[in-house]
Amino acid sequence: MKLRKPDYKPASMKRKVKVCAAASIFLALSCGQFSYGQTQHWNTQAREKSQRLASAAQNQLVLSKAEEAIPLLTDATRADPTDPLPFMLLGMALNMRGRYQEALDALKQAYALDSKARETYLTVGFSHFLSRRYEQAVGVWSKVLQSNADVVQIYTDIGYAQLRDGKIEEAENSLRECAKRSSYAQAAYRGLMLLHYLNGNFPIARSAAGQAGSAGGKQVALILAEISYLEGNAQQASKQLSSAARSTSKKGARPTFDMVTIGYLPQHDFHFDPFVKDYFDNESLIEARFVDLPKRESRRASLARKGKVDQAMAEVKTLLSTSPNDPYLLLQSGMFGLANADYANASQDFAKVIGRAPDWHLAKLYLSLSRFREGKLDAAKTALEGFERACPGRQIAPIFSMIKNSNSPVQPDQSADKKDDGFTVPSSAPPSKGDAGF
Repeated sequence: MKLRKPDYKPASMKRKVKVCAAASIFLALSCGQFSYGQTQHWNTQAREKSQRLASAAQNQLVLSKAEEAIPLLTDATRADPTDPLPFMLLGMALNMRGRYQEALDALKQAYALDSKARETYLTVGFSHFLSRRYEQAVGVWSKVLQSNADVVQIYTDIGYAQLRDGKIEEAENSLRECAKRSSYAQAAYRGLMLLHYLNGNFPIARSAAGQAGSAGGKQVALILAEISYLEGNAQQASKQLSSAARSTSKKGARPTFDMVTIGYLPQHDFHFDPFVKDYFDNESLIEARFVDLPKRESRRASLARKGKVDQAMAEVKTLLSTSPNDPYLLLQSGMFGLANADYANASQDFAKVIGRAPDWHLAKLYLSLSRFREGKLDAAKTALEGFERACPGRQIAPIFSMIKNSNSPVQPDQSADKKDDGFTVPSSAPPSKGDAGF
């Protein structure tokens, strides 16, 4: 059920609220414009129980334990059906668990109780975004922005939805608007990194990643390593992967994503990163798709197993079963196919990405690699030429020079288990310095 709302008018920035001396308020929200019914006085047993349960649930959400928070919030909504906050928190918790329609149902109740609550609408937008209904998400968030023009972090949300829908230019405009106007721009910079990585503009992607700060997380570290591989710097990529693995293996490490960067209040930083919920890549799979082949096939297979490629592929395929044209999911599917030596299917996935999001020039580079490994040299060259036309002057790895200069496909090598850092170069293309591959 899609939650709809009538046009609402901006509320006063200085709403004065009389608070009964006997009342105890769970959250004192910082801006009157964004107030929930929580700022109104109350002294009933029902509201007290609702607030106590909501407080306990929020403690669980801060620890990213949505499953434990959901029953507490359900009890809170039953304890006082007139309290809007538990309904909003329940919508967020259900989003975290992937139960998007149930989330919308809860948020509809929150809206009925307080039609001016910004966070309800933000959460509605994320229900649509996470279920890959990007146009609906943009529509909801644009309405929120109209009535909360000072909360420019919402441009980040809009930009991510536009990007995931394959709209590079619109997404860049939105993300740059937040980066230009907000002190909470880290998530916007991360979005710009992802955008330029997909667009094949690796230097700009790297520059944006440096501005992501605490919003960077593991995805940024992994994509930076992948860019290093694509540019031909395998040594740097290996160091970046090792650093990413160390930073995420620390015991007790908590997500650093700050929900204030996407428009929520500081009290509601639940350490939930909606923008990477369907990102399944890892260090082993990245390395697997860039291993020197064919002489190190056993190394590729070992890395694919270590990275649980079958599990990653199954998760992506499950999502594709309901969103078969999602370019981001198709791109991941193709990458996992490369890691798993399933080159024909990988090529099909990359071709679909190009058809769905033609400005994602990264897919052309990967299509060239997968076609080459299929043994389809002419198709590999065509894909590479497409990338070079769209992204002239890019520094790319020696393997692509090999593809460009080769006249025959690479033949299988019987010494596949021998350690060798070199790619097998076709006889028609004499090896040159730097042609060691990835």
